Amino acid sequence: MKVIVCWVIGIAHHRYDAKFCQQRKLSLSILKEFGFGKDIMEERIQAEVSVLLQQLRDVKAVAFYPDAVLMSCVLNVITSILFGHRMDDKAVANLGSVTGNFVYNEGHLIPVDMFPLLRLLPKMRRIFAITAAFHNQLFHIIRSSIETSDEDSFVRYYMNRERSNLDREQLEFIVRDFVIAGSETSTSTLQWALVLLSGRDGQCVQERMWKEIDSQVPRDRLPSLADRLHLPFVEATILEVMRIRTVVPLSLPHWTSSDTTVGGYFIPADTWASNSAVLFLTTFFIFPLIFTSTVA
Repeated sequence: MKVIVCWVIGIAHHRYDAKFCQQRKLSLSILKEFGFGKDIMEERIQAEVSVLLQQLRDVKAVAFYPDAVLMSCVLNVITSILFGHRMDDKAVANLGSVTGNFVYNEGHLIPVDMFPLLRLLPKMRRIFAITAAFHNQLFHIIRSSIETSDEDSFVRYYMNRERSNLDREQLEFIVRDFVIAGSETSTSTLQWALVLLSGRDGQCVQERMWKEIDSQVPRDRLPSLADRLHLPFVEATILEVMRIRTVVPLSLPHWTSSDTTVGGYFIPADTWASNSAVLFLTTFFIFPLIFTSTVA
């Protein structure tokens, strides 16, 4: 039953209908208020970046695997926005483990979407059971975190907006979508950024980024969104990382809701679209398979 519910509740996999539009509008309005009204989002991101930088300094240039510290940083940004406070190291590690295992096992179920009969295989049945178990663990963490959420949090803002119309299950699935979508994608993007910038082609990019930041941002504070206009090369590098290492390029496919024309090309209704292929066309990128970041 839960598998069916997942497709009609939340945001990520919700059918495109009036309920989806209403929930999406509500969620975005709250996030915009956090981001542009009170700067809550940026403050909490910068706080976690400070923690991450200190953890990197503590390593003292010794080689280490950064997955755990990156995941912890990203999850604490997400949970501080959703629930209003950071999690302790043990709790955030548990959330990261449960989320990672759920996404990993769910990925093995993708072939079932294309070949439904595969669900009858013993191996697939076991994966279904494992995925459901991690899903239940994730919801246990989410429900307990909602109960202890602070006033300055997405959860409380959502509850106050909905009031008598509050659908608790809908809220839980929206929180789940934010945790899953934000943690895995952001962590993977940061990991790829480290790999690309430390590689041979990334050394000069890294040096140029550092010089631009050092010339535009005082050393007594971290870069902020207000510095964006003065950091064109940094922004170009971030976009280049996401272009050449698109995270989950075939996930969450999009369909056209009606006939439309884009750039002179007619696209009929119900056409499946993915922009990942466009990111590797020589029409737009001279060397699409090479990590480069250049700004005039």
